[in-house]
Amino acid sequence: MLSAGQVPAGVARPPGRVLEARQWTDSQGANLLLLTRTAPQTLPARPEDPNETQTIRLYARQYVRRGAQWREVWRLQDAVERCAFDTWLGPLPGAATVTDLDGDGQTETTLLYTFSCRSDVSPSTLKLIMREGTAKYALRGHTVVQYDSVPVSQRAPANPCCLDTISQQQLDAPDGYVLYAGRYQSEKEFAQAPPAFLRFARRQWRRWSVRDELKQL
Repeated sequence: MLSAGQVPAGVARPPGRVLEARQWTDSQGANLLLLTRTAPQTLPARPEDPNETQTIRLYARQYVRRGAQWREVWRLQDAVERCAFDTWLGPLPGAATVTDLDGDGQTETTLLYTFSCRSDVSPSTLKLIMREGTAKYALRGHTVVQYDSVPVSQRAPANPCCLDTISQQQLDAPDGYVLYAGRYQSEKEFAQAPPAFLRFARRQWRRWSVRDELKQL
């Protein structure tokens, strides 16, 4: 892990404050990962939206060093736009990993982050993004939340896959909201990935989908 002040000179940083920086080496050379987030931007009310709102943006970029230059390999950007309620957007601390699951010498970078705009105890949106070079694989779904004395670990589904196999009628039922908690939409993006990638992503999802603390930005 690096501090913001240890980020190598010459790197074109994404906007915002550095949340996480790390450097490592694989068969491609020296790698650098940066995660940043902008401060909440308060936006004035509009005729169609009579409340003040906030916008927050999250950025992630990975670079590889070629000679004296750091070349961008991939970038990620996400945002919560014009939220009038409790706003959150950020990585889950400790969830970012660097692995070589297929043993080919090129590492995989996996990030998990949540975002929400809510005034109740509804789940946050959770995204797991895995990159191996320019290849991208993702799981997208929802966290499990605590709203009574039942621990979130007991609310987590034994099999979090997949929301696209549940009928819309079930999801729209009065208690259908409970089906979203801890589940992701599908595993389709991993169809062409080495099998080890999906196994790892499933483990990471189960581990981190029960972490849903709304922290102050």
